[in-house]
Amino acid sequence: MKYLVTLSTILLSVLYSGNINAQWVQTNGPCEGSVKCFAVGGTNLYAGAIGGVYRSINNGTNWTSVNNGLPASSYVNALAVSGANIFAGITGSGVYLSTNSGTSWTVSF
Repeated sequence: MKYLVTLSTILLSVLYSGNINAQWVQTNGPCEGSVKCFAVGGTNLYAGAIGGVYRSINNGTNWTSVNNGLPASSYVNALAVSGANIFAGITGSGVYLSTNSGTSWTVSF
């Protein structure tokens, strides 16, 4: 056990010996930055906002509206990813499900 603790301490010191003062970088977020929720599914990023769900396939450089099947003027206040499923909680409309990376949505419950 003593050797395990020592080895883990050495590994942690090696891992954290780099730049620990990393900086945040602003991306070109959707809806002028008015994002209410965020989720990650594989290599896709999803942002929920007033106006629907937005997807980025390039680490937030560009965003595409993916609202086919969502109510008009959706206020998305919750997003969750479970395997290939994406759930969007919409104020006053319930929960919607997408099984194709947000390309289309159906009422879940």
